[in-house]
This record gives sequence, C-alpha cells and structure tokens, in this order.
Amino acid sequence: MEKITDIYPKFQEVVSILQKALNVSFSSALTETFDNLENEKIKVEEGAPDKETVAELTEKYRKLNYENLPKDLKVQVFTLLALKSINEDGRNYTQLPTPSIIATIIALLWQKLINTDSSKLEVVDPAIGTGNLLYSVIRQLVQENHSKNPYKLVGIDNDETLLDLADVGAHLDGLKIELFNQDALDPWMVPPADIILSDIPMGYYPLDNNAKRFENHAKEGHSFAHILFIEQIVKNLNKNGFAFLVVPKIMFTNAVQGEFINWLGKKVNIQAIIDLPTDMFANATQQKSILVFQNHGDLAKQRNVLVAQLPSLKDNKALIEFSVKLNEWYKNNQ
Repeated sequence: MEKITDIYPKFQEVVSILQKALNVSFSSALTETFDNLENEKIKVEEGAPDKETVAELTEKYRKLNYENLPKDLKVQVFTLLALKSINEDGRNYTQLPTPSIIATIIALLWQKLINTDSSKLEVVDPAIGTGNLLYSVIRQLVQENHSKNPYKLVGIDNDETLLDLADVGAHLDGLKIELFNQDALDPWMVPPADIILSDIPMGYYPLDNNAKRFENHAKEGHSFAHILFIEQIVKNLNKNGFAFLVVPKIMFTNAVQGEFINWLGKKVNIQAIIDLPTDMFANATQQKSILVFQNHGDLAKQRNVLVAQLPSLKDNKALIEFSVKLNEWYKNNQ
C-alpha cells in the first residue's frame, strides 16, 4: 500500500515538469496533470508539451501506478497539491482550502439539523474555491448515511482556475456538481438552495455600485464582502433552508458589524455560533467562526443559540466534548 509521504513527491514532480513545459501556473498544471491521468492520455496542443516531455511524463505516470491507487489516496494527494498551488501561485490566503477538521464540525451540526431521508437537496457553495470544504462535508455525510447521496451540488466562484481545481476534485470524489463562473454578489444563475455551505470571503468588496443593491452596504467607502455575501445567501435560501457558513469571528465582536448580526437575527433563525480554535489562524484578524442559521418558513424552528468556543483541535478530546455539548443542545431544543 502506497503511503502519502511516499507518493506525494512523485505527483509534485510530474506537475512541476508539466508546469515548466507549458509555462503555466502550478494550478493549471495540476488540473491538466489529473486530466491526463484520468484520461490515460497526455493532452498536447500546438506542440506543447514537446515529444521529449511527453516521453518523460509517460514513464513517470506509469511508475505512479495511478489506476490502482485507492480513491481516498488520490483525493488526499490532490488536496495537498491544491493547497500548494495556492501558495505557489501567490494567491490571497483567503483562497486557501478550508481545513478538513472544520468540515467534520459542520458535518456534526448538519447531521443534527438536516433530515437525511430527503429525496433530493440542492446544496450550493457560492465561494467554492477548490471545493475542499463542500466535498469533505458531503463525503462524511454520505459515509455516515450508508452511501446514500441525496445532494445536488452547485458551486459558484469568480476564479476560473479555482473552478478547474474544484471540477477535478469532484471527479476524484465521485461527485457530480454544476459549476458557475460568476461574481456571487451578482444575481445567481441557479434556483434557491435548500442548503448553503461556504467558507465566505472576508475583507472589502471593491464594486461599490453593485454593493448598493444590498441593504447592508457601507454608507461610505467599500462594503464588507462577508456581510454582503451573507445577505446574498439569505436572499437565495429556500424557506426552512439552512446555511452553514465559516465567517470572520470579528463579526461577533465588532460593534459596527454587530448591527448586521441584529439585522440577520430578524431575517433568519440563528442556530449556532461556534468559535474555532485560535491556534488554527496566524493572527486575530484571520480568526473564524462557524455560523449556522435557518431561513424562516412553516417548518422552521427557533432554538436557543448554541454558542461554543472550541479549544485546540490537536487533541481529539476537544471534538468529543463538542459532540457531547451538541447532543445536549439538540436534545433540549428539539
């Protein structure tokens, strides 16, 4: 059985060879590498890569023994390489894949709140990036639900390169998804969602004219992108629908942004606010929380808000303690 520590350098090498041969970003070379491996054929356009590189890659691909690797190992390698591609290509830290442990926490919340017997649920991630958060959550839910998959997945992002990575990631996970390349603060090209799951971008939104379409736009200067995103999510969430969002922690501590939380509390039923461990983030401004809410509707439930601060998740005991607290909260708020 191949180990990730043994096989990762071999995959990184073939991506780097293709990147040099095509003179493209690491992200683009990563997408093309997995396309080549999945199709068992090296794509050549206008003589690139050249014959020598094709011969070299053919031999190195053979040694990867790709067709016999377990699916979960392929996913793991691809996820690590996607993380490297964000760093290699000099992207903003907000575009980094969401840590998998956050997906586990969201999956625990999801299992308590969502009826898994539903025939079909439209799930949208309006800032999908590489797809790591969405796929990690769905993978865990499907596994817990005896491989039953009632989810119709949709992803939105304004970065086409990241969407290419998300497309490959879905294929490796055996998931079907529709991907849309657009500014998620423009009107969505998809129907309202039953569930919206996203690690939403933080910072300022530069398009002031577009921001004015939102109730919570700044009266002066640029508006906060994360606030506009959440308002857009509320607009695009079905009645009784749920949102599971990774948001800046500052939203709950800053007085100005606190006004938005008051606005949100009137629009939806806030279910949970979970502060993530501080040691997951480089500094205080990058710290995040998980926000869960349900849209109003005839089946919506107004529960006491579950508020929790997660200690370091390097100790598995912290996740167990959170699960116990979640069970108690749900039992007392059905």
